[in-house]
Amino acid sequence: MGRPNIVEVKNLSAAYGQSKVLFDVSLKIKANERVSIVGRNGAGKTTLLKCMASLLAPTNGSVVYDRTELVGKQSYEVARMGLKYIDQDKHVFLDLTVRENLELSSYATGDYDWDKVFKHFPKLKILIDRKGAYLSGGERQMLMVGRAILGDPKVLLIDEPTEGLAPSIVDDLVTTFHELSKDCAILTVGQNLSFVSRIAERIYAMKEGKLVAEITDAAEIKNSSYSHYL
Repeated sequence: MGRPNIVEVKNLSAAYGQSKVLFDVSLKIKANERVSIVGRNGAGKTTLLKCMASLLAPTNGSVVYDRTELVGKQSYEVARMGLKYIDQDKHVFLDLTVRENLELSSYATGDYDWDKVFKHFPKLKILIDRKGAYLSGGERQMLMVGRAILGDPKVLLIDEPTEGLAPSIVDDLVTTFHELSKDCAILTVGQNLSFVSRIAERIYAMKEGKLVAEITDAAEIKNSSYSHYL
């Protein structure tokens, strides 16, 4: 038997005021699967993630996580259930140290096992007393993912994880995401096709608020030949 679906999105639509952004989007994510959604700016990728994380209420449709309907729930409830959203702006608490950022996440989740964070991001242990304001973009991304994995989530939704990062940091993220997917499913969205081709087991192509293709062929993913859908 194949892996069960941990997330099922069905006929999801969303709008900002009168401006419609998503149109009947349906997708699935299996347990421990690495999935990517690719598309140009304005395609609706971030809006989709925010709807899945209950940060934005859809106008229609369903988001089922671990057999529970998420539409109508508060975002903090969804996070506590084990579906975590990491935004693209690399928001950490700038006036707080790495230690204090992790302490806040530990307090929220009841999970104080930082060893698993340092296992994936050993540099954070070295930077433990550095304030967020003095972290590089790559270090902030590490901290954001590190905070998110406290509480042992089953799904990570990660928006533009490689934006503004040096190639060496991107290489590290490829390895890290492969390791993290042993414990949870990962859905990333973005435009970095080179990164996507190295981490994704399955890809959805998004255009003008609609999913226009699902790519499962390993060779097509590896060679980024799905770019013609964008």
